[in-house]
Parts: sequence; structure tokens; C-alpha cells
Amino acid sequence: YAAQLNSKALQRVTPHIPKDIPKQRLAQQAEIALASFKAGVCVSANLSIGQFDSHANSDADQMKLIPEFLEGIAYVLHRAEDLQIRDKLVVIVQSEMGRTPTYNQGNGKDHWSIGSIMFLGPGIRGNRVIGATDEKQFAVPIGPQSLANDENNGIRVRPEHIHAALRQFAGVADHPHSRKFPLGVKDEELLRGLWS
Repeated sequence: YAAQLNSKALQRVTPHIPKDIPKQRLAQQAEIALASFKAGVCVSANLSIGQFDSHANSDADQMKLIPEFLEGIAYVLHRAEDLQIRDKLVVIVQSEMGRTPTYNQGNGKDHWSIGSIMFLGPGIRGNRVIGATDEKQFAVPIGPQSLANDENNGIRVRPEHIHAALRQFAGVADHPHSRKFPLGVKDEELLRGLWS
């Protein structure tokens, strides 16, 4: 029954998928996601190319993937422009983990708890970096109100802080579904001014 209902929604997607599908993995996924956004049947999507988990030969492997990754992000933005949805699209670029600051015995890098996130989209002030690491690549705490490095009184930004900020940005922080899944972020730890 649900499949029959959803088949009508999928029929709205196909007109927005081009006849010539790109060969790049990220671009192929982007076509489905962006067509679904354009058709109004989707509000979020996770795209992935994987293979960045380079426990051996890190530099060589990463340098093969980074150009494909960056081309994929550029493709998403250009294609969103073509579909006239760029002004509504927020892109979040991140990995589920960082890489160690030093190499292991196999010229690789292992898992590390410090990483970066990039945000692109309308309403997001760009051309800035928030946060830092120290000389050993550990996170430097930031002031949640100032977003400046604050080793004495700052907080270590965790996934729940980012998620709470995204809920605020999307205007769903007070939605019943958000309240059903609390993040446990204290009000004084909310990241103020992250977007503007």
C-alpha cells in the first residue's frame, strides 16, 4: 500500500533527472537528491563517496579522492542552480571522523576525534573559520556566544552542539519532533551567531 502511494511521488522526481547521467559517484547521487528536492518529495539527503579511511598510504589515497570530492561538491551547487533550488539548499560537508595528526607504520592515518565541517548555503555567513586545534591537534575550546577560542571558559564543540544549531537554523528547534528527541545541550552552550 505504501509503495503504491509513494510511486506517485516518485513520478514527480523523474522529470528532473537528466537523460545524460554523470559518471562521478557523488554527481550521480546528487542527481537523485536534487531531483527529489525539486519535486518536493525530499528535504534532506546523505551523499557519500567513501574510501577516505586511509590506514595505509594516506597521502596517495587522499590525493586521488580529494579532486573527485571537490568536483562533486561543485557539481551539486551548479546543478542546484540549474534546477533553481540553490537559494534553498544547505550543504554540509563532513566526515564521521578525523585523521590522526601523525602517520602510522604503514604511512596511513588512523581515527581521530577532531575533524572539520563546512557549511554552504543561504543565510550562512562564509569566509571564516570557527574553532582551532592546538600544537598536538587537540580541539581548543570556544566561547559559545562569541565563537572565539576560549581555553579557560569555552566548550569543546560536540555533535549535539552542531545539531542544536542546525535545528535553530532550520526553524525546527521547538517543533514537537525536536522536543521528542532532546539533544541535552544547555542553553548557555548553544552556539550563537554560527550562521550570521
